[in-house]
Amino acid sequence: MVTIKKISVNNLPNLVYLSYLGDEDFLNKYSPHIEDGATSLIANVNGELAFIYEMGQKNKLNYYKVVYQKKPIGYFVTIADDWLYSFSINKKYRKKDLLINWWRQIEKTLKKEFYCCLSEKNEKAIGFLIKNGMKEKERQNNTVLLVKN
Repeated sequence: MVTIKKISVNNLPNLVYLSYLGDEDFLNKYSPHIEDGATSLIANVNGELAFIYEMGQKNKLNYYKVVYQKKPIGYFVTIADDWLYSFSINKKYRKKDLLINWWRQIEKTLKKEFYCCLSEKNEKAIGFLIKNGMKEKERQNNTVLLVKN
């Protein structure tokens, strides 16, 4: 069973690293940090952390560790309790039953209606979110806004 645990922002760097580790497909195709010329694992981790830290300067963020069989397998970050801001599960654990279980945990954590905004390049994540009940609300500036209600 997948569980989540609220964590401090200080625990986030290791979890982002763990989540991206071994996922060259994401790093090379979907990562928003590619535009900055960052194609390495460390550059992508640092780029994502920079986005999160910047958002944290303007909003109250909540940080969560995703755990399976007592091992961390990913993370997610929310803005208050109505935005899913950043998330990833390590590629080895992206199995249907684990992902569905993880998604149920996110739904329990957030309000009944919540949002997520992703780069339109991240087709896999957008497809996953839509398959699990989110609806595309709009596309603008190379991003897709999704809503769950």
